[in-house]
Amino acid sequence: IKSDSSSIVFEWKESDMESLLETCESDDVSKYIFKYFKPGDKLLEAGCGTGRWVRYLRDKGFDISGLELSQNTVDKVNKFWPDLNIIQGNCECSPFPDNTFDGVISLGVVEHWPAGPKKPLQDIFRILKKDGVGVITVPCLNKIRQIKAKLFWNEIKCAPRALLRYLIKGKKSKIFRLDKKYKFNVYPAIGEFFEYRMTPEEYKKEIGETGFTILKHESFSGMYGLYYELNPFDLLIECKNWILSPSKTARLLDKTLNGKSFVHGHMQVVVV
Repeated sequence: IKSDSSSIVFEWKESDMESLLETCESDDVSKYIFKYFKPGDKLLEAGCGTGRWVRYLRDKGFDISGLELSQNTVDKVNKFWPDLNIIQGNCECSPFPDNTFDGVISLGVVEHWPAGPKKPLQDIFRILKKDGVGVITVPCLNKIRQIKAKLFWNEIKCAPRALLRYLIKGKKSKIFRLDKKYKFNVYPAIGEFFEYRMTPEEYKKEIGETGFTILKHESFSGMYGLYYELNPFDLLIECKNWILSPSKTARLLDKTLNGKSFVHGHMQVVVV
């Protein structure tokens, strides 16, 4: 990744494209896409990265385009899948007229603006038709992460690397909790900005202030939540080529926590 003045820019490898495409079938977010959209709908994926969802949904009969900030990534996708319609542009000021799309999908994108998600959310609102639907996901500051934040867990975890960077390179690292210009919990807690992790209440407030009507708001991707937060030394869950391999203990833990919303889900989704 590299930093941009308004958001984080990802640089993907061509080798990621097929591996990521294979995850669409089992991705928890697919149930929301197929529930609220139908083949033939004019869709946009805002922040499409490697184009995996554009590829996957086009093959399912959807009229879908992708918007991606990185020209390098756009070139890679156009070379790898030349039949896709992938456009270079910024999700906070996309090149589409008002009321263009029946639906917009934005998966793990709007949290990468240091100023907050308001501008990309406003643009999604603008380009959706009046009766259009958006499926928008961001990482969730779930109950487990909230407890760890109160214990300063992430600052403690990041501190040794930040200290080494200072001792070896003389480079100071930002402690985001101490800078009030950052509106929400920042991951990582020390270093360079990568993303916000919002509580359900914070995310719902941002969505509501944009003008959307919320049809559904849920947490999901619990196994990834366990992988990132309750997985010491990768003993419970291994990850290879973007595929998780959970142990029996991890499956049992996920099943036990699954009935409790926003407890361990890595992501949260709003359908608007």
